[in-house]
Amino acid sequence: MPKRTSDPKWKALRLKVLEEEPVCHWCKRAPATEADHLVPWDAGGTDDRDNLVGSCKECNGRRGARYRNKKHADRNGHTPTVFGSQKPM
Repeated sequence: MPKRTSDPKWKALRLKVLEEEPVCHWCKRAPATEADHLVPWDAGGTDDRDNLVGSCKECNGRRGARYRNKKHADRNGHTPTVFGSQKPM
């Protein structure tokens, strides 16, 4: 099965998102280079246009890491904390 991101429909949608949102939705500064899911795909989010925003690589990576860490913590029964503190996220 081919990778989802190599699908021509996904590529066209990603280009549309980047054309419509040239600046990162999250930091409002950097150029958008990626289509970021508001609701993650593996959490039931879709590839519909209304679930996608333009994002810079840094913000998309940060959100993805936060999501993966929370998923891992939930699976293992832990409360995730902000790095360097004991405050829950």
